[in-house]
Amino acid sequence: MSASHFGSIMNCDRYTLELAEHGYFMVRQGFTPTDIQDMKKRLEDIVQGKYVKNGRRFQTDAESGRYEDVEKSDMGYRGPNAVYRKIADLEYDDVFLARLQSRWIRDICALFLGPVTSVMRVTMMDKPARGGTPLPWHQDVSLDWPTLVQPELAIWFSLDEATAASGSLQVIPGSHRHGVIGRGHLLPVELEPRLAPDGQTLTVECQPGDVLFFHAALLHRSGINVSAAPRRAINAILMPGHAEHTRRKKPYPILHGEGALQPEVVARLVALPS
Repeated sequence: MSASHFGSIMNCDRYTLELAEHGYFMVRQGFTPTDIQDMKKRLEDIVQGKYVKNGRRFQTDAESGRYEDVEKSDMGYRGPNAVYRKIADLEYDDVFLARLQSRWIRDICALFLGPVTSVMRVTMMDKPARGGTPLPWHQDVSLDWPTLVQPELAIWFSLDEATAASGSLQVIPGSHRHGVIGRGHLLPVELEPRLAPDGQTLTVECQPGDVLFFHAALLHRSGINVSAAPRRAINAILMPGHAEHTRRKKPYPILHGEGALQPEVVARLVALPS
């Protein structure tokens, strides 16, 4: 990224104000067209089985189309013709890691999370043309997740045009002020009329290259894709400082700061860390 482009997208005062007030802010054209094409190409190679990392997790849509019926135990690769709802573990992919370690993302994360950023997960979420699964209202935080350091910031960006028709992200501005609702993550249906009323829903529409940052407690959801084009989005869930996976008794990988993952190192991995 050139110094002029870096300066044009960095507006820390605006980001701080909008995150506090609305729970999110958008960086327009943070990624270049080359960045987007490189990430698309890597995803295509993963789906086609041309780029393999043992242990990578995949998830397909349920035949019923219901979120409740999505398979959550059998998450292996099902061949190049499967339609994958999720492709996980992209923090261990050199192409995606290098983009998420861009200077401007590092500086934004340092502003809100401090000098060290740990990453819980980086996932591709696909809404195929004229398909996909509705994702209900939820937060990217949960007291039941295996960490004592709760996520505070999330990144979301689409590799394709994201519109209301293609199933783009929808948010409730300001809902992060509720903090963790109950145990977090999925919003109980009975609370939707009060905490996520239809009249307060905002659809985030964006172009490839635009990057949304949002508070992990912000309520968000997405619908199905009724357009003729796919909507492939990347979501990274981030934690401040060092964090340990409480079940595995191992640290979560570091995205920025001392001990951070290195793209040239993860590129040589044959199998993903367990």
